[in-house]
Amino acid sequence: MRSRLGARGFGLVEILIVLVVVVVAGAVLYQYFSSTARTVEKLQQDRPLDTAKVAADQASLATVRSALQIYHAQHDQWPADKAAVLALLPGPPRFQCASSDFEYDPATGEVRLTSDPARC
Repeated sequence: MRSRLGARGFGLVEILIVLVVVVVAGAVLYQYFSSTARTVEKLQQDRPLDTAKVAADQASLATVRSALQIYHAQHDQWPADKAAVLALLPGPPRFQCASSDFEYDPATGEVRLTSDPARC
Protein backbone atom coordinates (compact mmCIF):
# COMPACT_ATOMS: atom_id res chain seq x y z
CA MET A 1 0.00 0.00 0.00
CA ARG A 2 2.79 2.38 0.85
CA SER A 3 4.63 1.93 -2.46
CA ARG A 4 1.45 2.73 -4.36
CA LEU A 5 0.97 6.03 -2.53
CA GLY A 6 4.61 7.06 -3.00
CA ALA A 7 4.46 6.44 -6.73
CA ARG A 8 1.40 8.66 -7.28
CA GLY A 9 2.66 12.03 -6.00
CA PHE A 10 5.60 14.11 -4.89
CA GLY A 11 7.05 13.63 -1.49
CA LEU A 12 8.09 16.38 0.88
CA VAL A 13 11.78 15.90 0.03
CA GLU A 14 11.18 16.38 -3.70
CA ILE A 15 9.16 19.55 -3.10
CA LEU A 16 11.92 20.96 -0.86
CA ILE A 17 14.58 20.17 -3.49
CA VAL A 18 12.58 22.00 -6.16
CA LEU A 19 12.13 25.01 -3.84
CA VAL A 20 15.89 25.14 -3.12
CA VAL A 21 16.70 25.02 -6.84
CA VAL A 22 14.20 27.84 -7.55
CA VAL A 23 15.64 30.00 -4.74
CA VAL A 24 19.24 29.46 -5.95
CA ALA A 25 18.27 30.29 -9.55
CA GLY A 26 16.45 33.41 -8.36
CA ALA A 27 19.50 34.54 -6.37
CA VAL A 28 21.79 34.04 -9.38
CA LEU A 29 19.44 35.99 -11.66
CA TYR A 30 19.14 38.79 -9.09
CA GLN A 31 22.94 39.09 -8.88
CA TYR A 32 23.22 39.12 -12.69
CA PHE A 33 20.64 41.86 -13.19
CA SER A 34 21.94 44.01 -10.34
CA SER A 35 25.54 43.81 -11.61
CA THR A 36 24.35 44.64 -15.15
CA ALA A 37 22.53 47.71 -13.83
CA ARG A 38 25.66 48.85 -11.97
CA THR A 39 27.74 48.39 -15.13
CA VAL A 40 25.32 50.49 -17.17
CA GLU A 41 25.35 53.23 -14.52
CA LYS A 42 29.17 53.25 -14.48
CA LEU A 43 29.35 53.50 -18.27
CA GLN A 44 26.91 56.39 -18.24
CA GLN A 45 28.97 58.20 -15.61
CA ASP A 46 32.36 57.58 -17.26
CA ARG A 47 31.17 58.25 -20.83
CA PRO A 48 34.21 56.62 -22.50
CA LEU A 49 32.93 57.35 -26.01
CA ASP A 50 32.84 61.08 -25.31
CA THR A 51 36.41 60.94 -24.03
CA ALA A 52 37.47 59.20 -27.23
CA LYS A 53 35.71 61.86 -29.32
CA VAL A 54 37.52 64.66 -27.49
CA ALA A 55 40.84 62.85 -28.00
CA ALA A 56 40.10 62.53 -31.73
CA ASP A 57 39.29 66.25 -31.91
CA GLN A 58 42.60 67.05 -30.23
CA ALA A 59 44.39 64.88 -32.80
CA SER A 60 42.65 66.80 -35.59
CA LEU A 61 43.81 70.04 -33.99
CA ALA A 62 47.37 68.68 -33.90
CA THR A 63 47.15 68.22 -37.69
CA VAL A 64 46.16 71.88 -38.04
CA ARG A 65 49.09 72.89 -35.82
CA SER A 66 51.49 70.85 -37.95
CA ALA A 67 50.27 72.54 -41.13
CA LEU A 68 50.73 75.93 -39.46
CA GLN A 69 54.26 75.12 -38.36
CA ILE A 70 55.20 74.00 -41.87
CA TYR A 71 53.73 77.19 -43.34
CA HIS A 72 55.59 79.33 -40.80
CA ALA A 73 58.88 77.54 -41.50
CA GLN A 74 58.51 78.12 -45.25
CA HIS A 75 57.18 81.70 -45.23
CA ASP A 76 58.51 83.06 -41.92
CA GLN A 77 55.03 84.39 -41.08
CA TRP A 78 51.66 83.07 -39.97
CA PRO A 79 48.63 82.83 -42.28
CA ALA A 80 46.45 85.96 -42.28
CA ASP A 81 43.21 84.40 -41.05
CA LYS A 82 41.31 81.18 -40.35
CA ALA A 83 40.29 80.85 -44.02
CA ALA A 84 43.97 80.85 -45.02
CA VAL A 85 44.64 78.14 -42.42
CA LEU A 86 41.82 76.01 -43.83
CA ALA A 87 43.30 76.47 -47.32
CA LEU A 88 46.55 74.86 -46.08
CA LEU A 89 44.76 71.64 -45.18
CA PRO A 90 43.85 68.93 -47.71
CA GLY A 91 40.27 69.12 -46.44
CA PRO A 92 38.39 70.76 -43.60
CA PRO A 93 39.10 69.22 -40.21
CA ARG A 94 36.50 66.63 -39.27
CA PHE A 95 35.78 67.04 -35.60
CA GLN A 96 33.90 64.24 -33.81
CA CYS A 97 32.03 66.43 -31.33
CA ALA A 98 29.22 68.38 -32.94
CA SER A 99 30.15 71.57 -31.11
CA SER A 100 33.91 71.40 -31.82
CA ASP A 101 35.73 73.99 -33.89
CA PHE A 102 39.02 75.81 -33.60
CA GLU A 103 40.04 79.40 -33.04
CA TYR A 104 43.09 80.87 -34.77
CA ASP A 105 45.19 83.82 -33.62
CA PRO A 106 47.11 85.21 -36.65
CA ALA A 107 49.47 87.24 -34.43
CA THR A 108 50.91 84.20 -32.65
CA GLY A 109 49.84 81.31 -34.86
CA GLU A 110 48.13 79.68 -31.89
CA VAL A 111 45.12 77.42 -32.43
CA ARG A 112 42.69 76.39 -29.68
CA LEU A 113 39.95 73.81 -29.68
CA THR A 114 36.55 75.24 -28.84
CA SER A 115 33.89 72.76 -27.85
CA ASP A 116 30.93 72.39 -25.54
CA PRO A 117 31.42 69.23 -23.43
CA ALA A 118 27.68 68.94 -22.91
CA ARG A 119 27.13 68.52 -26.67
CA CYS A 120 29.86 65.97 -27.22
